[in-house]
Amino acid sequence: MEEAKIIGKALKATLVVMGELGSLGQDVLSSHGIKEIDVDKLYPRSYLKAINETIFQKYGFDAFRNFGFTVGELYSMPLVDSAMVSYRNEIKKSGPTQKALDMFMENFSHDYDNNSKFSIRHETQEYGFTSRSMGGGIYEIEIVGVNFYHATSEGVMQRNIFHYISSDWDHTLIFHPEKTTSGLNHFAHHFTLSFTAKQDNSISSSELKIAYQLQLKESLLKKIIEDSNRSLSLIMASVNYASRLQRGQLPRQEEIAIRFASFAVLWEPRDTIGGDLYWLSSSQPSGRFILAVADCTGHGVPGAMLSLLVGNSLERIYAKDTTEDPATALMSLDHYVRSGLNQDKVGSESDDGCDAAVLRIDRDKSRIEFAGAKLGLFQVSSEGVLTRHTGSRCSLGYQDAVAKADIPVLKVINYSDGDTFAIVTDGMTDQIGGASGKTSYGYRRLEEIFKKNRAASAEEIAATMKHDFAAWQGANGRRDDVTAVVFRL
Repeated sequence: MEEAKIIGKALKATLVVMGELGSLGQDVLSSHGIKEIDVDKLYPRSYLKAINETIFQKYGFDAFRNFGFTVGELYSMPLVDSAMVSYRNEIKKSGPTQKALDMFMENFSHDYDNNSKFSIRHETQEYGFTSRSMGGGIYEIEIVGVNFYHATSEGVMQRNIFHYISSDWDHTLIFHPEKTTSGLNHFAHHFTLSFTAKQDNSISSSELKIAYQLQLKESLLKKIIEDSNRSLSLIMASVNYASRLQRGQLPRQEEIAIRFASFAVLWEPRDTIGGDLYWLSSSQPSGRFILAVADCTGHGVPGAMLSLLVGNSLERIYAKDTTEDPATALMSLDHYVRSGLNQDKVGSESDDGCDAAVLRIDRDKSRIEFAGAKLGLFQVSSEGVLTRHTGSRCSLGYQDAVAKADIPVLKVINYSDGDTFAIVTDGMTDQIGGASGKTSYGYRRLEEIFKKNRAASAEEIAATMKHDFAAWQGANGRRDDVTAVVFRL
């Protein structure tokens, strides 16, 4: 029997999203003489199998749940999107009913089935997704495809349930390994999906999806750290993957391009991965938006773990909209960090946190609302007038609560065309260097760069900062993660 074929688009998605774990996916394809994937070409199923098996040996089901969840983000569900208006009307009219569930599941099943048939080709094997209502909010599900591990399908389903209807329903997804069947070209996985009406629907689907995604990422990162303890070569492979995972959390270029006239960033973890991050809200396609920068305790793996918690906490705060002002958002972030690390409980062993700055930017009114926790904001006018907006003296998280006198204060900043802004973490200002090798880089050198280059683009200013900072550091070792965000509106 001829082997099933995977379309290049699906194989490339696997490689990009999951197969780069320790470069394992690329190594597998290279062993078959493939250096670049043609997205329209069909490839043997055995290539995907080899990638999956190699990754499973290292990272287990956690890798595939993450992969499935991300695939769910990448593939559109037009039928589900179009049906959600009718679904919401049904919920408003009659509450969470079996009719509403059937409406969602019918369209979800149809879209999932279409994606399966597009991605996998074989003359005789019928691939796809089927669901059968058993009544009472219970569905039997069969997924026939080439996914060797059920966790991939589980991740896809969980993403879409959380994304679309989790504000209305609690759900349980149970895999039935005893029902799994397989052949030369397929695997058939069986699940039971049960729904019960949610008693408390005050939390949005977006917030629930983000919370679940955080659990997945934290679980995979823990697996990576466990794996990294086995040998030096695995450490480097694992850390390199963790770096890709961390970079994937940073704002995408298309999100930046539509919001800034000019934007550039220096993001240089001291140890491949680190505790600095910059973040951009995506809850609103237009109008006011949020830019945040955070400097978490430590660097390396511990710093990266904390930055993941901070990034996902920001997603929770601004999951619905951008109504929460920056000062309030910083205190919400303080709460999420303290509770996320159990630092709000007596006897906690953790005492970690972050410095942060949050900006709510309104381009229609040429206004920025700013609040900082030990991080400030530089503003340079086109005439070269420099203003340094300082943050409050507090840090966020840690075991000790923020003192009342140090609670972040909201500042309203008006700006004009040509004004340049910058946020810099202390990894740059505290770096030792210069002729003596004992002096900190400080703020004065930054301010001179900003004033002298006030007419330059953000990219040119960042390039000048990078060159000057490297010259200052010289042969001295890097002390901390370095982040500098420069922008013009």
